[in-house]
Amino acid sequence: MDADLRVPAGVLAEDGDDATSAWRVIAPAWDAVRIHDGPDVLAAGLARLTPGQRALLAIHWCVSETLNGGFDQFLTNPSGLLADEAQAGFARVGVPEAARLLAAARVVFASRPPDPDRDAPGFDEAEDADAFDAYRARHAPLEERFYALEETGLHPPVAAYVRAHPTEFFR
Repeated sequence: MDADLRVPAGVLAEDGDDATSAWRVIAPAWDAVRIHDGPDVLAAGLARLTPGQRALLAIHWCVSETLNGGFDQFLTNPSGLLADEAQAGFARVGVPEAARLLAAARVVFASRPPDPDRDAPGFDEAEDADAFDAYRARHAPLEERFYALEETGLHPPVAAYVRAHPTEFFR
């Protein structure tokens, strides 16, 4: 596999909106960086990327997972290993509000109820469900703001970052 995961410069000339353009420049990294094989394999894959590629890859994972199942899904799945990269990435590309929302979601995540031990004496399924619902409710306003940002304010700064830093994305 080619060590250089940057794409040909003509990729941006193809039709597409800002979100599509951002995806095109990191598609090779998405295929090459394995997040499901543990932190060491992930670190080795990330080491192959430019700072901009790392930022966009982490942002893409954060957005994909959060839109699919909320911040809890992003942070509990292997993609959560990219939380630091995503938070720094949002700041790098000029979307500090997304960085702040992810930081706040990580604070909420620290209070996540432990996975239930259904065999434990005194386990109360309703109590467990209430605790998890309360935890999810603390994420809800952050997720609503994140979803709105993703729809209106995330992709233009990402695309602008790509255009302003061509050597990070194009060979």
